[in-house]
Amino acid sequence: MGTVFVFQIADDISDAEATRLCAAASEVLADADEQFSLYKPDSEISKLSDSRLAWGDASRMQQSIKKQTEDWKAKTSGFFDAVSPTGVYDPSGLVKSWAARNAAGYLEANGIRDFTLNAGGDIYLGPELTPGILFRVGLSNLKSISAADAAVNMILDLAGSDFSAVATSGSSERGEHIWRTDQKADFLQVTVVGKGLVTADIWATALISGGQEAFELFASQVPATELVALAICHDGSIRATAGFSSLLAAI
Repeated sequence: MGTVFVFQIADDISDAEATRLCAAASEVLADADEQFSLYKPDSEISKLSDSRLAWGDASRMQQSIKKQTEDWKAKTSGFFDAVSPTGVYDPSGLVKSWAARNAAGYLEANGIRDFTLNAGGDIYLGPELTPGILFRVGLSNLKSISAADAAVNMILDLAGSDFSAVATSGSSERGEHIWRTDQKADFLQVTVVGKGLVTADIWATALISGGQEAFELFASQVPATELVALAICHDGSIRATAGFSSLLAAI
């Protein structure tokens, strides 16, 4: 998927067992990449894209993901769209977090509870974290992590909250990879915190795509008990929805 996935496991298991489980969870990610990557010429999605495979013959999972992207387009009033302005269908905006959540689900199904997953900068917290550092999530300061002066912009502490996912969208790591309905590009970076990784990631993408208009929609329609958001504007100002400030860590 062109990114890095990092597991941190604090459960009381051996290093060998942790390695085995992480390798198996990584296979979940690899399988999704093989099926949904447009960078792989023999993936199912590539065959569908160049008409070597008809949609009527596509796998049930492929068709399910397509339906989910259509549902999310409707839920976000079109600000999230898996079809580019040139007509290319690319579900990666959904698939990365969907696959990451499935990999985390594999660990949970095998008894791992005290862990985190960093999916290319999007964070999922396991269901039974030990109090301490794993609850704290640092947000990018708008510079690539490879930059000499990269640092943390602010730190969230999700301990005591109902939230277990943090998704950030912007251009600091992968450039302008999100097509925008907002041609003014109101926001440099958006972070969404919520109960579900897929939902947080979809809305982070939608807010980057739609800018101020999408932010107003989000603030008026999405309950703060489900999702909160922070947007950094090009002029350096910051916009946040109700409840976001309560998640800022005391440093």
